[in-house]
Amino acid sequence: MLDELLAARPDLRLPAEAYAAQLLTGADRSAVADDVEDALQGLGIEELDTRAGYQPGRGYVHPAEAADEILDEALQPFLDDLQRRAGFGARSAAVELAAGILLGLYHCRHGNSETLLEYSPDYAAERASGVVGDCARLGIELPAVELLDLMPEWSAMLH
Repeated sequence: MLDELLAARPDLRLPAEAYAAQLLTGADRSAVADDVEDALQGLGIEELDTRAGYQPGRGYVHPAEAADEILDEALQPFLDDLQRRAGFGARSAAVELAAGILLGLYHCRHGNSETLLEYSPDYAAERASGVVGDCARLGIELPAVELLDLMPEWSAMLH
């Protein structure tokens, strides 16, 4: 709906961008990081009960593969929001959202036992690399200096 409004009224794009950036400030970056972390850390291993092992019509699904799929489903709404914001030109808001997603993934990098991250130890780093690539493709310039301070173990990914 917003995309249609902005297409019909391009003069509203700048005010919409300013409003979106105002809604998603640095404080919200932390909230996004917390939301991403909660979404991923909150998935217990019992989630694998119906997704791993023999699956009719699909064959055997390894627990790590099933864990990745379930984790991706939890992360996808954040990635969709990033695409949407970048798509309608809300670059500032997209930068803050991307930074929040990366920080949330960084907080999940060690995975806790009894969560799906235990079955997929490289999940956070692999998906963060994908987010960095998506940002480059979408023309979103990440605040690399800030992120390097907050995510020192992923410095190679941010350069």
